[in-house]
Amino acid sequence: MKDVYIVDAIRTPIGKFGGSLMNFSAIELGALLIKKIIERNNLDPSNLNIVVMGQVIRDGTGQNTARQASIMAGVPNNVDAFNVDMVCASGMMAVINGASLIKSGDADLVIAGGMESMSRSPFIIPYQYRWGVRIDYTRDLKILDSLVYDGIQDPFNGLVMLQEADMVAAERRYTRERLEEIAYESHMRAHNATKHGYFKKEIIPITNNNKIILEIDEGIRPDTSLEKMSKLPPVFIGGIHTAATSSQISDGASTILLASEEAIGKYNLRARAKIVGYSWAALDSWRFSEAPIYAVRKLLTKTGYTVKEVDLFENNEAFAVSTALFEDLLDVSRDRLNIFGGAIALGHPLGASGARIITTLINAMEQYNYFRGVAALCHGTGGATSIMIEKAD
Repeated sequence: MKDVYIVDAIRTPIGKFGGSLMNFSAIELGALLIKKIIERNNLDPSNLNIVVMGQVIRDGTGQNTARQASIMAGVPNNVDAFNVDMVCASGMMAVINGASLIKSGDADLVIAGGMESMSRSPFIIPYQYRWGVRIDYTRDLKILDSLVYDGIQDPFNGLVMLQEADMVAAERRYTRERLEEIAYESHMRAHNATKHGYFKKEIIPITNNNKIILEIDEGIRPDTSLEKMSKLPPVFIGGIHTAATSSQISDGASTILLASEEAIGKYNLRARAKIVGYSWAALDSWRFSEAPIYAVRKLLTKTGYTVKEVDLFENNEAFAVSTALFEDLLDVSRDRLNIFGGAIALGHPLGASGARIITTLINAMEQYNYFRGVAALCHGTGGATSIMIEKAD
């Protein structure tokens, strides 16, 4: 089996829901990053074997959006592409798919990642309208919001994921104060990373006609405070999570260039990291926020390392309870977890986040000269994925 290396990893700044990136489709955001990662590494795109992109809300965006983004980026027609939909884990599973193709010898050079425009999620009319509904006496034929229905609603029980996060938090008897401390620290860390330019290595500014549209993450709130958070009502009556302790609905993309050792030598590339292993796990759907714990435990068993032997962790901060669980059940100290902030501050563009946290993990490891890192994230329907990387020689 071949070793798999990460040559480069980039992302867009993350745009707020209805914010600066609303006028860019997921395909356009993905195409921009596919093109940039090719240019940054002086690649001939015809040498690529395949492009793999995660995306969750694809209603009305046309066939095979990964292929559309690839062609738009200038990748030739004879290089194929495919989509991955594993809800929030789509971007990471795209990377795992690409790595598996290289590991097995079926590919040598792959671009993998994810893209999402939650701002452009369409409303959907029920199928009955296709077959001629004259009068809806029952009032059952409701328009569906694809953002909710395909993005954040549990298909098994009808609850949205925030309600399920509340259920886990209640079971664990987490206090609102603890969750708000996690959220506050997320914003402060993200603000600090932005202020000191730590994200510049990973963020590709979005421009239009040579005018910068967005160059930093749009959801960071440097002026927030624990006092402000404490005054917000819970999103659901009787719940514990508020808008402040939940990840932000967002737009963005991330791409990662994967290569075999042979491709690195052949195309004069330089590896930034090596993929050590990856894993996944699943629980009951409403326990999705706990699933990363199991995915990481499986990964550590598989690779033979302990939590203490991992320098940095990234866990997608879908909700503040996600971070609390990671700290408590894996015994990961907060100074090793999401050191540049998490999705509560940065945002959570569903199909892109799995690749984004890998990108940020590599950047943070390089910034502080750490050797080994693990990224993990939960996904709707109850599962999670994880990946371990090491700094390349």
